[in-house]
Amino acid sequence: MGREIVTLQIGNDSNNVGTELWNQLDVEHTHDNALIDYNTYYTFNKKTNVPSPRVLIIDYRNTFGTLFNEKEPDVKSPENTSSIEIVNREIDDNFWSKNLKTKAKFHRKSLIPLIDYWYYSSNHNEENQFDIYPIGQQIYKKMFDEIEHSLHYLLESCDSLQSFRCLYDVNDAFSGLFASVQDYLVDECPKKPIWSFGIGDRPSSLNLSMSVVHSLIENQMPTIPCLSSNKDKSKLSLSIQHSLLHSNLTLDLLADRLCPMKKYFLKLFSKIPLDLHDKTLHNYLDFNDIFRLEKPLACHYFIRGIEQKQLYNQDVYNFNIQTSAELTATYLREQYGTKMFLSTDSWIEKYDHMSFITGLFNDDSHSLKFFENLKDDMKKINYKTVSKRWEENEFDEQMFEQLMNNLNTLHEQYQ
Repeated sequence: MGREIVTLQIGNDSNNVGTELWNQLDVEHTHDNALIDYNTYYTFNKKTNVPSPRVLIIDYRNTFGTLFNEKEPDVKSPENTSSIEIVNREIDDNFWSKNLKTKAKFHRKSLIPLIDYWYYSSNHNEENQFDIYPIGQQIYKKMFDEIEHSLHYLLESCDSLQSFRCLYDVNDAFSGLFASVQDYLVDECPKKPIWSFGIGDRPSSLNLSMSVVHSLIENQMPTIPCLSSNKDKSKLSLSIQHSLLHSNLTLDLLADRLCPMKKYFLKLFSKIPLDLHDKTLHNYLDFNDIFRLEKPLACHYFIRGIEQKQLYNQDVYNFNIQTSAELTATYLREQYGTKMFLSTDSWIEKYDHMSFITGLFNDDSHSLKFFENLKDDMKKINYKTVSKRWEENEFDEQMFEQLMNNLNTLHEQYQ
């Protein structure tokens, strides 16, 4: 019996990516991928053997579709107790819940719709009122009993929890909601790592700074911003899913290896698909700088879909190498020295007819550049230019100064 992983999906972007996670696991389950122990991700009904994802999903009220039969309230009805007025709302038909293809059944306790907040499509005139970090913290307090009840249900389904895998939105108030949930998990399970993947395209610098700083400084948890707009949801989910796969190390041990010296800021790396262009993997690595590391501290990667005959030209090289991961490990040691920790898992079967490589890297130079850019963005804001909504929601100048001090601390840590 494998040790369990609890997944959290907090926010609309995160649930779009999370949908692909469960779709992919369903495909793997259908093909009996021996590398994955499905008990880590699912509970199974004792009578029907139907899997139920071990997940907590929080999103806007009208995004759950058939998973949660929530109907639009009639604002004219005397039974409507919504604290905000809903006028001429148009429901977008393209919700993540409609893209679920898994045969797994989501338990009702896994699904939490926000109180009073609804999803607006991009062409809707109304502004999103669930937009800033402090509001997420406030809604957590308002919904604490329901969230705690669901988390207890998930934790009680675990015999030996190894870790949390969390996807959260960095663009809006879901960033503050996740920070509060993370605090709760740290208190409840203090020795369990919370792998935090911040999802978002062109995020608010203030929301991003608040959530990343809180995760790194307050809770010291592995934190991975996934901010590229170039990655589609399916590829991003593949990157996240496989970057944490390891046949020998559980996620708590992996966190210890990947985050030396309490440096918990990581980069998600992927090359999907990995097209060798009729070259061997050995030649491909020699002629393509796909890792782009400068000051690496640690590394975990996963290669899939490379056959042995594609590794290297055996007429030219006399290597005693059997897998693509072994070859990549050799290349990285030669390129960057022995200070890196390297995972060497490999599975030759392709996923969706393609090969790929994905991983997590702890690289001082990448981290330094990230915090330099974030500091520069924050300097353009300064407290006097922060919108009134922040001030109205209990974000004062002292909090802003503390945030800037924390960013400086993180920046100095990587210099």
